Amino acid sequence: MGAKMRKAGKQRAVGKRAVRTARRGLAAVLTAALVLTAWCGENLQAEAASDTKTAADLQADLLDVIQDTGSYEEYLEAHAQAAYPETEVTVKGTDYLEASEGFYAEEDGLCTLEEGSVTYEVEVPQAGFYSIRLKYYPIEGKNSSIERELYINGEVPFENAQYLKFSRIWINAEEIVRDSRDNDVRPKQAEAGQWMETFLKDSDGYYQDAFDFYFEKGKNTITLSSTKEPMKIGSITLIQEEALPEYAGYQAEHQGAGHQAVSCETVVVQGETALYKSDSTLYPITDRSSPLTEPYSPSKTRLNVVGGANWKQVGQWISWEVDVPSDGMYEIAMRYRQNINTGVTVVRSLSIDGQVPFAEARECKFYYGSDWEVAALGTEEAPYEFYLTAGKHMLRLEIGLGDEMAEIIRRTDDCISELNRAYRQLLIVIGSSPDTFRDYQLESKTPEALEILAQQYDNIVEIKRLVDEYSKGSSGSQSASIDNLVNQLKRMVEEPDTIAKQWGAFKDNIVSLGSWQLTMKEQPLEIDYLMVGAPGMKLPKAEAGFLAKASHEVKQFFASFVEDYDSIGEVYEGEALNVWLLADGATVTSASGSGRDQATVIKDLVDNYFVPRTNIPVNVKLVNSGVLLSATLAGEGPDVALNVAGVEPVNYALRNAVTDLTQFEDFEEVRKWFHEDAMTQFTFDGGVYALPQTMSFHVLFYRADILKELGLDIPRTWDDFYEALAVIQKNNMNIGITPDYTTFAMYLYQHGGTYYTEDGMSSGLDTENAVEAFKRWTSNYVNYRMPVTYDFANRFRNGEMPLAIGDYTNYSYLSVFAPEIRGLWGFTVVPGYEKEDGTTDHSVSTWESASVIMATSDQKEEAWEFLKWWMSADTQSDYGNEIENVLGVSGRVATANLEALANLPWSNRDFKQLMAQLEWVKAIPQIPGSYYTERNIRNAFYTVYNNNEDPRETLQDIVKTINTEIDSKREEFGLPVRQTAGGED
Repeated sequence: MGAKMRKAGKQRAVGKRAVRTARRGLAAVLTAALVLTAWCGENLQAEAASDTKTAADLQADLLDVIQDTGSYEEYLEAHAQAAYPETEVTVKGTDYLEASEGFYAEEDGLCTLEEGSVTYEVEVPQAGFYSIRLKYYPIEGKNSSIERELYINGEVPFENAQYLKFSRIWINAEEIVRDSRDNDVRPKQAEAGQWMETFLKDSDGYYQDAFDFYFEKGKNTITLSSTKEPMKIGSITLIQEEALPEYAGYQAEHQGAGHQAVSCETVVVQGETALYKSDSTLYPITDRSSPLTEPYSPSKTRLNVVGGANWKQVGQWISWEVDVPSDGMYEIAMRYRQNINTGVTVVRSLSIDGQVPFAEARECKFYYGSDWEVAALGTEEAPYEFYLTAGKHMLRLEIGLGDEMAEIIRRTDDCISELNRAYRQLLIVIGSSPDTFRDYQLESKTPEALEILAQQYDNIVEIKRLVDEYSKGSSGSQSASIDNLVNQLKRMVEEPDTIAKQWGAFKDNIVSLGSWQLTMKEQPLEIDYLMVGAPGMKLPKAEAGFLAKASHEVKQFFASFVEDYDSIGEVYEGEALNVWLLADGATVTSASGSGRDQATVIKDLVDNYFVPRTNIPVNVKLVNSGVLLSATLAGEGPDVALNVAGVEPVNYALRNAVTDLTQFEDFEEVRKWFHEDAMTQFTFDGGVYALPQTMSFHVLFYRADILKELGLDIPRTWDDFYEALAVIQKNNMNIGITPDYTTFAMYLYQHGGTYYTEDGMSSGLDTENAVEAFKRWTSNYVNYRMPVTYDFANRFRNGEMPLAIGDYTNYSYLSVFAPEIRGLWGFTVVPGYEKEDGTTDHSVSTWESASVIMATSDQKEEAWEFLKWWMSADTQSDYGNEIENVLGVSGRVATANLEALANLPWSNRDFKQLMAQLEWVKAIPQIPGSYYTERNIRNAFYTVYNNNEDPRETLQDIVKTINTEIDSKREEFGLPVRQTAGGED
């Protein structure tokens, strides 16, 4: 046994090393390509043009991917007469027909990488429906779920087969320990590589059973195309999924076998001691709301529960090991709470040792309540009894929607899609701001849209009935979205001439329905502990009595006067390095700023890696960004500040508040970790006053399905863009580009302009290039009537804005909060201007946050060691992964370290587009008085937009104002001032 385990471990290690080496090699190549730009000048443009061409090819491929694959129901109906043969066909992972370059075979399976595909040939003895069972091993990757597309005989059989997910297995890598302040320290999560078997199922949870796939008699091909993360394939089996017995049959079977109820003490398993988890986000969490939560402290951090808001997505699961003393029938109970989603009944599927014992166990319901509950799994009439043999067993709870909720969500998903389709058809006729007194003759101009509204009225009425039955009258205020839509659709169907009057409310109600659907799909649940005991066991109280609660509240009140909630984790006395993480700064992530979660992750990394390696003690505090400068000037500031807004380092440098990093001898080596322009914003008068922490920039977001409907390609140049704009606006839709400082920079840089002169002593906006850029930028809103303000996320979701230029971190938001358009959208490089040499300039500006060493620090060498460690590829990779573990995809960090950026769990297609745009990133320099440039650009824009003033004259006017302010600031800080036309200072 030991030899086999060592051999298997060696094979896994080889596979992991190969994937890790390949990933680091890719990151190194990307980093080197960007660093070379500092020396390669003209060669860069050729290389960037080549990369952009690749991006264009990817765009065309994506539009081709948008195909009418049909729904799963339509697929089943198309083969309604097919048999379900009781035949099993297995093909080994290594017996493939063809595989992409880089895939490699090992003794126990085929290692497939995060890009490419593998095809297997199977000989099917009888035509019919088969389920597919996959044996796989998750290879070390980027810590996210594995995703694959399935093709049968070269075609995707139905839409859901494009989004197959396979979970990893995670464990607590260490025991829960306490720091010097008696707070529990959250254990790191580590992947526990194991072989797993799973049927190919719906990742959305709309269908609980395994998918049925139709195969012809004879030779068929099965192709798995990688979209995310590597995995090893052990085998693929065509088989019928075994039907589960009803509980009555399960109970009768065990009664017939003589299995009796046990009589033993109850076994209690704490929720936070879960052995295996599907996601690294399912770490132990804290509850201080009840004195009965185990273990308890009124003021200290105790990691005493598991789940909560982290355990809410379909397919996530948690497993506990329980050791029972004897064979027999047991009850399973737990202390739980679902107080997050009002009115939502959450569902968990229970499996024991990998098997769901009976059909009802697949849909264990936990009802909404503000307080903790203690209940046994079962019905309102009686708890379920489960047969367990003496010894250890694995209890697993997996999130599912259940049959009733799955039907509700599936119907709602179809309803939203159809209502959005009707909305776009009506939009073409009546526009986004219809005249409420005009007769649009919708019956003759958009009969299909009115038919869709009538169909969806019937659908939404049925959805309302199903929701009322499911929630039993406790659906919560959020279901008002359904009621509003029922009433509105009824009126729109009966009186089409009122549609224009209800237009704004109609769009809002569709958005509300989408939000309601997203909320209902989320299934949060907290678990304090599980109990396994004799049937009829006495259950403990769920909540404490009045006196215990009062005592708990008093203890919490007095503790608030002595607990230090600003310091994070271990606090070192003496000469420790003080690091401040600024909250409400300019963190470029889709999460809302920095907070305690981020500070906790940083402190964990510091204590686990930096302190042991360097013997430099570090204290981390979470503070408000507004106090940094004043605290530093008062002599109470930190040694290092993280998450500083990108415009501040030069501002601080002018006041001698931050340290010039070029004084450190290895600075030039560190510079190579970042994009060549990443230091521009932090550079002044030969000094560099910060390291870039995060870095973001604009990309072009597009709705591929709508572009395809309109017969448009994704625009590559601005000529293409304005041609597409004409077609889009003709259909009463629009394109979004927010008119701010950064989008003007995109036009300015693409026109060859600059914000400031080379010496940084005056504005560079008085050139012809700048004037042309300003004209083109303002004409978007004056001549082309693009919106000045808009809700990008919602207008992009409903299709009203099929193209938009925005911050690439919007990707994270849309991935989480717009699931109904999954696979229908993407992002790529912004349009550019074609040059005389045939290349296209896709320049965009970047905005950053920074990490700085304060000038008042008396530990500058130690601070520099910390800064190098903090912004290194390994630390930034660990930080990015940990933050995503805590916050999910919506918290993805826009790290400035290029190698770390490559290590984040992007899909292959999206990462290539990101790299293509990154080649064209340029920073906006900071100089004394530069804040005046941004302010006056905004003023100039609105002068042209609101007053229809001449762009050239307006720009010339603000240049004079900007130069005056620059002169004033340079004089204030004792810097040389530009020479005027008359030769005077």
